Amino acid sequence: MKLQTLIISAVTALTLSACATTPKTLPSGEPATAFVIEQHKNLDVEPVTKHNLARLIKQSNNCVIDFTGNFDSGKATEYWIFKGDQLISAYTNLDTQADDQQVIFDLNDPEKQENFKSLKSNFSKKNLAKCD
Repeated sequence: MKLQTLIISAVTALTLSACATTPKTLPSGEPATAFVIEQHKNLDVEPVTKHNLARLIKQSNNCVIDFTGNFDSGKATEYWIFKGDQLISAYTNLDTQADDQQVIFDLNDPEKQENFKSLKSNFSKKNLAKCD
């Protein structure tokens, strides 16, 4: 009886783990996965942040630069979604001791465009080409 229980448990565990690791696909049949292509720590940015991290993430149809910077009063996480040179969307989540808020960036603001270009310049051209 113990052997039968052990075998059933093992088969169940293998079945569940196989289902959990099977990649999901989009309706087009391509995998719906996102993965980090490149990342950098402690970039020289304005405003000055402590222990910041910038990650270039490849998604199925575009890329995201995920930038998190820590301040004395909290942290900000920016998301810059783009394809090639075209900025699609950008926003930040601010988590401070006093407040939590989300700010959507104006994509036509020259300062935001310059920030995006500056952030992109930290990543290799080879990896950015994967975002075309």
